[in-house]
Amino acid sequence: MKNFLRSIFFLFLSLGCYSQHEQITNNWKTESILSKENGIINYHVYKNEIDKIKPVLLFLDGSGNFPLYFLKSNGKYSTSTTLNFKKLSNSFHIALISKPGIPFVDTIKLTESGRKYYPTNDTYKKYYSLNWRVNAGDLVINDILRKFKTDTSKIIVWGHSEGSQVAPAIAVKNSKVTHVISMMGNSLNQLYDFIINKRISAEKGKITNRQAQSNIDSLFIEYEKIYKDPESITKEWFGETYYKWSSFTLTSPIENMLKLDIPILYVAGGADNNQNIINMDYARLEFLRKGKTNLTYKVFPNYDHYFLETKKDSSGKSEWIDHLDEVNQFSINWINQND
Repeated sequence: MKNFLRSIFFLFLSLGCYSQHEQITNNWKTESILSKENGIINYHVYKNEIDKIKPVLLFLDGSGNFPLYFLKSNGKYSTSTTLNFKKLSNSFHIALISKPGIPFVDTIKLTESGRKYYPTNDTYKKYYSLNWRVNAGDLVINDILRKFKTDTSKIIVWGHSEGSQVAPAIAVKNSKVTHVISMMGNSLNQLYDFIINKRISAEKGKITNRQAQSNIDSLFIEYEKIYKDPESITKEWFGETYYKWSSFTLTSPIENMLKLDIPILYVAGGADNNQNIINMDYARLEFLRKGKTNLTYKVFPNYDHYFLETKKDSSGKSEWIDHLDEVNQFSINWINQND
């Protein structure tokens, strides 16, 4: 009897999760592209006014093997995206691309420390790389232009975090792209951030210079292993395959940015603990050195990786202020000002 009741409980739990998943997927039209080189590419277009002629906005989420939407074990669902799709879909065809082998929406687990966890799979390990994301973005843009009523005067690729590295690379590959927005992502080698962080920790007195150097020497040992076996999908470092790390670092984002003459918006947060702004500042300097004027570098000094600002109230208690809508509206205004 106890086993029977347990089975009934999990049945209703599964139905409840499915129902919540369905609430999300009902807002999106999913299309699939079968590519010999890239496997199955699933992308999703927001249904609001989907038959209307609109510009295209392809949004690229950050790193990790998480579904674009996920139901947490605490019963709340969240997303790895940072846009108000319902609002923006009045003006744009909004498109998202699922990571290879990862469903659009699924339930994830939270560890005891509160970190998200989702099991990896062989398809993700085989394909996930800068190469896959760029090829997928290129194919999706072309497929949207074939299947939907589009205004090709604006085709925007907008990336956040690791997606910000992908955005300029897609624009280099697909000449139909008219605007690039890269938010909270490095301009130099992604692996350089780990080195910068150790140097800063030493500068702040959190570790000694000797400890920092020892840690950095250890990083270089790992980096050497990655570059000696850059296509390995069985060897991993920091939770991702050597193939992933090498593909994202053999060409740096700044190299792709400099190849473009279309408008680029590059957004940084001065209080970003996920992406060191020192790595990002270099892009502005390099564009000045090259005499290129198509980069807008906007820094929000007090915002973190997710556009939150931490302030203390009168009692000294910290509170978060969400500036996501403000940053996104700044970006939309920038698009309209840079036709």
